[in-house]
Amino acid sequence: MNIFNWIAASIVIVTLIYVSFVLTLADWFKALRRGEAVTLLPERGGRKWPLWTQVVIIIIGMGLCIPLFYFGWIPLFHVPSNITFTLGLIGLLLYLFGLIFMLWARRTLGKYWGLSTSTNVKLLDDHQLIQSGPFAFIRHPMYFGAWVLFLGLTLLYPVWAIFILFLSALIAFSGRARREEAALAERFGNSWVEYRKRTKLIIPFIY
Repeated sequence: MNIFNWIAASIVIVTLIYVSFVLTLADWFKALRRGEAVTLLPERGGRKWPLWTQVVIIIIGMGLCIPLFYFGWIPLFHVPSNITFTLGLIGLLLYLFGLIFMLWARRTLGKYWGLSTSTNVKLLDDHQLIQSGPFAFIRHPMYFGAWVLFLGLTLLYPVWAIFILFLSALIAFSGRARREEAALAERFGNSWVEYRKRTKLIIPFIY
């Protein structure tokens, strides 16, 4: 492994640990304890699932990634040795851009950030419609940042495991964005309609 690969791998590992465990899971658990976050399982007749069940689901999900990476670390295509560095550099730059954009959006949201799931979206009682920072031109900048991040990872590590995660992110975040749109439209009414008219859904100037 050359020096570039060592540097790239170190950056990716450290930042993914920070985003996944420190910035996302830690904040989500705190909000879950306060009753301000969605659970990973649908509520049963208004009763919430205990915290330990959420931990078990996360552990199972992480466990499923082990065989995915073990069996899926197969090249998507042959990369000529003369462009390996160039492709990897472009991938790393895209990864960092997506990460920074996502963190910018997360910081702009502040306490109004929340983790939505495939079935549920939860807004705070005093939730506000954020229209500053990256939200001034796209309504779901964290998802855009995540898409770019995964695209960069796919170029940096062009293997099936990463590509599958990239496709999963495209599908999952697109669906979540639609569900969040419905919740925000219901809460903010005309303010949401006006905001929606002058912004794009996820991709700046395009979509």
